[in-house]
Amino acid sequence: MEALIYGYLRDDLADGHCEELEDAMSTLAEAEGLCFAATFHESTSGDGTAFAELTQELKRADAHHVVVPSLDHFAGQTIPRDILIAKLAQDASAQVWTVEDLQGPPGHIEA
Repeated sequence: MEALIYGYLRDDLADGHCEELEDAMSTLAEAEGLCFAATFHESTSGDGTAFAELTQELKRADAHHVVVPSLDHFAGQTIPRDILIAKLAQDASAQVWTVEDLQGPPGHIEA
């Protein structure tokens, strides 16, 4: 059985390209042998609701992978990016993957 991976996307950074970004995240998941489960969309207000829901779903599903178009999707919140990545690692033992460099090997961050 393939491990689950969840997407996280800030709608304000998607600039109307949510579907394309989700396709890119799904492509990375497939290339890495992971099962793309769903994308959590952070509203343009960026209040962190989707991030909290993502963390809860990771724990519920015993999933340990998150994919974002770029690490910028963790920036701009009230909590700095590095703390959000560390929270995913601590709360759900999650690894963060990015698709910003699809031309090269997919990158991931061990938090």
